[in-house]
Amino acid sequence: MHPILGSARRRTLYLASWIVVGLLVAVAWSAANPDAAIAVALAVVVPPCLVLAFVCLSAWYVCRAAPLAAGSVIRTLAAHAAAGMVAAVVWATVWAGWTGVLGSLPALSEVSRGSRAQLAAVVAAGALLFWLSSLLHYLLVAFEESRQGEARELGLEVLAREAELKALRAQIDPHFLFNGLHSISALTSTDPAGARRMCLLLADFFRSSVRLGAEQEIRLEDELAMVRSYFDIEKVRYGPRLESEVVLESGCGSCRVPPLLLQPLVENAVRHGIRPLVDGGVVQVTARCDDASVRLRVRNPVDTEAITRAGTGVGLANVERRLAARFGREAVTRWRREDGWFEVDLRFPRIEETGAAGERFDGGGR
Repeated sequence: MHPILGSARRRTLYLASWIVVGLLVAVAWSAANPDAAIAVALAVVVPPCLVLAFVCLSAWYVCRAAPLAAGSVIRTLAAHAAAGMVAAVVWATVWAGWTGVLGSLPALSEVSRGSRAQLAAVVAAGALLFWLSSLLHYLLVAFEESRQGEARELGLEVLAREAELKALRAQIDPHFLFNGLHSISALTSTDPAGARRMCLLLADFFRSSVRLGAEQEIRLEDELAMVRSYFDIEKVRYGPRLESEVVLESGCGSCRVPPLLLQPLVENAVRHGIRPLVDGGVVQVTARCDDASVRLRVRNPVDTEAITRAGTGVGLANVERRLAARFGREAVTRWRREDGWFEVDLRFPRIEETGAAGERFDGGGR
């Protein structure tokens, strides 16, 4: 659709611009006919100018057919020269007809003769106005193409971000499954009953993860329920060495978060924090929120004398990339190792869902 006709604001501005053009042409016509009153000049000039305004809208199609970035300059100039002359002839015809009508009135009998004498100037002015309109339409073409390009770029960016999120989410279940099967393998020879119990808990966990993981976002209280289920699985393996504390601040349970966001963090807390410690320890998961953001913290003890070993790179990096892909620069991921503890803090914008308030989940106490 024509960019001017498709917008009420642009139509108003375009019409107002041509009214100004009509006033200027009326002043010029009045100067060439000093005996004519200004009201007569307006009656003679403004109606043909409004017709020319409509004719000059066709410059849009000429600009699209002869773009500046493609084709030869001679061809583009020829197209606009021909279109300008056609518009000038149309305007001159309308001008002659309109002044003829006005000249038929006894009080305006001199208008027709004076206007016919100025017909050559009318043709030249019509062509010039059409070419000026063409310049305006070339600017509109460039603006529309730029806006369409930005829309396409934004669409591609959204698709790329969605693809990255799906890829990152797909890494979580296999990673946890690998660790779970490794734990079951370790228990089969030392605690067969525990291995069987762990298989059942693992099956329940994956049943829930399939249901919730298919969602783009889940309730924070459901995310923490998954964390508690994970601790139940790992306690089969670690026994009293593993304690957990999962705390959800009141009023935050209905917040929406990416599914299984905390899963890699609590896995790392158990694998790299609790496992190397002879006496084990407690893994703390805390969820707080305010009106604008959600803050999550995973805290676990570490062996201060152990040599730090690099993991697979899936856990913490996965969480950071998922939050960055979902929330951009509004998401903050920080971690630190201090005084025998390792902490990971997450903060991202709050997405609210109407529902029940949060509550405290305690997976075993301190």
